[in-house]
Amino acid sequence: MSGYAEMLRQQAREALPPVEGEVPAAGLHEPVEVIRDRWGVPHVYAEDVHDLFFAASYVVTSERLFQQDFLLRLANGRLASMLAELALPLDRFFRTVGFNRAGRAIAAGYDDLSREIIQAAVAGSNAWIEGMPAKPVEYDVLGLDPQPYPDGDEGAAYAAAFSVFMSWILSTNWDCELLRAEIADRLGFEAMQALFPAAATDPAIVVAGKDAGGDGRRSALALLGAAPLPPSGQGSNNWVVDGSRTVTGKPLLANDPHLLAALPSLWFEIHLTAPGIDVRGVTLPLVAGVQIGHSDRIAWGFTNVGGDTQDLYLERLNGDRTAALYEGVWEPVTVHREEIEVRGHAEPVVLEVPETRHGPVLDSYLVGVQSLQTVPLKPERTYALQWTGLQGAVAPSTTFRLATARTMQEFREALRGWHCPGQNVVYADVDGNIGYQCTGAYPIRRKGDGTVPVPGWSAEFGWDGVVPFEELPWSVNPAEGFLATANQKIHDDSYPYLIGKDFLPPHRARRIVQMITAEPKHSKETFARMHSDTVSLVARDIVPSLLEVEPADDRQKEALSYLEGWDGDLRADSAAAAIYQVWCKRLAEAVLLPKMGRELFDHYYGRRQWSISFQYEVLPNILRFPSATWFGAEGTAARDDVLRASLDAALRELTSKLGEDMAAWTWGSLHRITFASQLALLPGLDELLSVGGVPWGGDEQTVCQGMYEPGSGGYDVVVVPSWRQILDLSDWDACVGTHTVGQSGNPASEHFADLFPLWSTGQYHPLPYSRAAVEAAAESTMQLLPG
Repeated sequence: MSGYAEMLRQQAREALPPVEGEVPAAGLHEPVEVIRDRWGVPHVYAEDVHDLFFAASYVVTSERLFQQDFLLRLANGRLASMLAELALPLDRFFRTVGFNRAGRAIAAGYDDLSREIIQAAVAGSNAWIEGMPAKPVEYDVLGLDPQPYPDGDEGAAYAAAFSVFMSWILSTNWDCELLRAEIADRLGFEAMQALFPAAATDPAIVVAGKDAGGDGRRSALALLGAAPLPPSGQGSNNWVVDGSRTVTGKPLLANDPHLLAALPSLWFEIHLTAPGIDVRGVTLPLVAGVQIGHSDRIAWGFTNVGGDTQDLYLERLNGDRTAALYEGVWEPVTVHREEIEVRGHAEPVVLEVPETRHGPVLDSYLVGVQSLQTVPLKPERTYALQWTGLQGAVAPSTTFRLATARTMQEFREALRGWHCPGQNVVYADVDGNIGYQCTGAYPIRRKGDGTVPVPGWSAEFGWDGVVPFEELPWSVNPAEGFLATANQKIHDDSYPYLIGKDFLPPHRARRIVQMITAEPKHSKETFARMHSDTVSLVARDIVPSLLEVEPADDRQKEALSYLEGWDGDLRADSAAAAIYQVWCKRLAEAVLLPKMGRELFDHYYGRRQWSISFQYEVLPNILRFPSATWFGAEGTAARDDVLRASLDAALRELTSKLGEDMAAWTWGSLHRITFASQLALLPGLDELLSVGGVPWGGDEQTVCQGMYEPGSGGYDVVVVPSWRQILDLSDWDACVGTHTVGQSGNPASEHFADLFPLWSTGQYHPLPYSRAAVEAAAESTMQLLPG
């Protein structure tokens, strides 16, 4: 380790939070006990709601202050105050969409419970900031001092903007609308339809919603411009089985949300106990309460619905852009003045954001997963964005009411407040019930299906409210004895409302159902195997078409021999998986790049934020039914010419990266996973601030998530199972789980990366819940005292 890195490690030791003894914390009503277990998870025992969320926030901030600060600035369009001009394009985009403005409006509508929770949480964070022994090392590197968070209404708005930002990450249908419009312009309407096939309708058994209705500082600033900006949401899996399908006779529930590979983890494990509440699970470092987990009676897990909550309106503005045409009348445009503080600038950068009746007028869009990039929109078109997420997000009281619900009916009622982002929620309780509820606000459109931009000057494309909560898809105790979601279409064709058209492909959900129905009785061990499954149903569909090609030479013949009889398992040690994945990427380039050009190709395939859908939804069809549109001529002969050429390109790439010996090739040699902090790119800090570099199996559409970004030039994993839980309703102390790296964001902490060996090998740690189990696993005990 470099001398600079070792110096920083020593500074990091000085910033470690106290975990033993009595610690004063001004703002508490009564003493709060914090027991940390051997995995660094705090179990917080308080006497009232205020003290519970004060202490919880105090503890989370003590472990994750820089992460909190970074994400709050990002969400509020204030990252340039930390990273100078490098962050200005992102700040401009987020201020244009208006997460900060939406945060103010949403926080102004909070109920009393939400205000109490958020004010206590801000006070707890500030109590740590004001009394911490030393600042986190990231601030030393950047030459900054952490500042207390704003309190009162401003603090509530500042925090609410992060909820809006998380809703945005999980609500990106507008990106598909732009892509459809651009591809239709370039390739024609029929080609656009082929590249965006309709979501598959699955058999009823797969449908969840069955019941519908310095030098160092300068280097840091320069390199952070290319660093990952978490979080990025890509999907998730959850499933639940009732007691008829388990060895215990009680339900089992599993969940693994998929998010950007980030260090520290986006999740923080915590256990919160006070009169009327006893909940354990994971929280986001900026959100008060437990988002995914269990109480003493119920358990739940989330996946993203991927419903369509956004529409782009093509606007007609007058010459000076002060008015927009609507039903023959020029309506004045609202202009929001945004002042963006830029580090090193004496004066703020002023941004004026026009807003029509539909929403803010956009001037750019985002591409990328590992690092976000803003791309200017074509100036000849003016788009305004309407999005339900600008009207509502998840209030702190909603999370509290989920944690204190006692029955499925109470749980569903609490979910009524889960406005955005829409989530697929699976449920189980100690009485043996299981259930599913779709949440979210989905607009009822007068005309159109939300797939392409629509005229903003006509009332016929407006919204008439949202789908009533009572009529969102749901299910309780289905006859099959299980429920599963993985971002697929969650209703059948008889459902009367439009939830969306851009659900993710159904392959993960189908594979989960295959594995559920293959076992007569399930246990934690069978669920753990399901979490680690890397079988690709897509590969099983595509490979027979690839094997139809006549090889051009012995090298191609050898490669095809690895695919013959292959079971489609994308194991990290599989040569067949490596050949298949690289061949598919080279096929995409051969088919799409000449027609789309580099920029549109990267947007659609190379750096798309949600799904590499070409491989999973389009490629199987065009291989089976080859046409001149994609292969230059009709029939299999033209297709096979492209297959042979792209196979040659794949073999050249594999040989250059992995050597001549095909038997030594493995998917994991290309497809590796590393967790790195924003500062790990600095010379000498990689060893201090990164974890991993291990081979990984799977891809985006395997149950064990391993999405890579093909436009990045490699196959490194960018989206991972960020938290795995298996909840056993027969015994809460028998539950297991783990997130990716560790509880602490401090590289000197023993809990900085201690979870990675478990997570990376498909193992879990116990989740002690009862007081006896917590004390048996205790590593330290601290008393927070009113100061």
